[in-house]
Amino acid sequence: MNTPANRTEWAELIVKEMSSASDPNDTRNRVFRILEMFDKCAANCSTPDEAHKMREMIIATILG
Repeated sequence: MNTPANRTEWAELIVKEMSSASDPNDTRNRVFRILEMFDKCAANCSTPDEAHKMREMIIATILG
C-alpha cells in the first residue's frame, strides 16, 4: 500500500478503513486513530523527508 501523498489518497485510505470496520465502535476507533495520526503529521512536518517518514508511521499505525 502506498503512503497517502495528497487529500485524495487520504480520503481513499479513510474509506478503506471505514469499509473494514466491524461495528460502530470499531468505526469510531478507526476514525480517532486516523485523525490523531493526521494531526501529528500536519503538526510535525517541516521538511519533505520528515513528512515522508511521518506518513510511513501513519500507515504502519493504522494497518498495524
